[in-house]
Amino acid sequence: MKITGFTSLLETSFGKNPVSASSLLHGIRIKHEDNWYLVGDACKNLGRNPHRIVNASPEELDYKILFNAALVLSANNYSEKVNLTLGFPFSTYNMFRPLAEKYLMNKNFVVEYDTSVYKRDGIVERKVVEVSQFDIIPELAACVIGLKKEYNATEENFLMISIGFGTIEMGVVTAEGLNRRTVISVPGIIRCIKHLRDELERDNFIGFMTDHQLDEAFKKGSVVLNRQNINLNTLRSNILKSFYKEYISDTIRSMISDRDFETLQKIYVCGGGVHYQEIRDCFRNEFEKIMPVEIVAEPDTLAAIGYYHNSQKMPSVGATNIVGIDLGNSSTYVCAKETE
Repeated sequence: MKITGFTSLLETSFGKNPVSASSLLHGIRIKHEDNWYLVGDACKNLGRNPHRIVNASPEELDYKILFNAALVLSANNYSEKVNLTLGFPFSTYNMFRPLAEKYLMNKNFVVEYDTSVYKRDGIVERKVVEVSQFDIIPELAACVIGLKKEYNATEENFLMISIGFGTIEMGVVTAEGLNRRTVISVPGIIRCIKHLRDELERDNFIGFMTDHQLDEAFKKGSVVLNRQNINLNTLRSNILKSFYKEYISDTIRSMISDRDFETLQKIYVCGGGVHYQEIRDCFRNEFEKIMPVEIVAEPDTLAAIGYYHNSQKMPSVGATNIVGIDLGNSSTYVCAKETE
């Protein structure tokens, strides 16, 4: 399988775009209805106001554009038939699943994309993707599937935690699957970004920076405001430690009982939030005396891998590609069959 990722950013694009990227991945410009949109790195580098609605509904424009961009990257040929899996956090799963099913029932998706962003003498090309079969599963369930398939998790009982941009998901996994009593979604790293905005606005004019632009600054540890380079490392560390205490530790304490901990053998943690050293340290400081804490080696892509393996279980029915798409709030990952 091959895994491709891009930043979940988009913006309406006008005029011509001369060659400014090295490949389709870094130069996604697609058409939706009557407008063109820059997506991912192309949007981040060429756009004026890169944005993305957090936890967008399948009926919203943001979701459809990112989905079409993911289809373009997943396709090995200009026309193909796919088995597809995607999902949502538990907090939106029941509400968004029927909307996604309705959207995918269209079966045939024709996506136009502009190759002139990364090709000299580029033209508008098309990819036609027919969704043969599809499934929509909870994101945390996909993480569990990916963990068992790719990382050979052998523990019968463990706590699965995914720390994403929009949500944190957690739940106890047993031999029977996810224990629904223990499953919960709470705000993700976006809560840290809101705190960062509040702190910066106390002494600075930050203009119209979007949450995603502030997220980039948060990751980098610095931001330029009013032509001054502001170091964010100390502020970021304080925000992350507070975030862990209030949104991760307290949630575990309220949802996972001592009786549950008696049955657990390990805690697995995935999601982009675990790239922060403070989060990793907080987990180990709190739980290392109770049980092992394992940070998944490739934490960002685990859900997409799980979606892919779920698609593998579907009858082929003429499908030429197997695809799992994680339409994340910070980054989107596409897992597809490797070209033969």
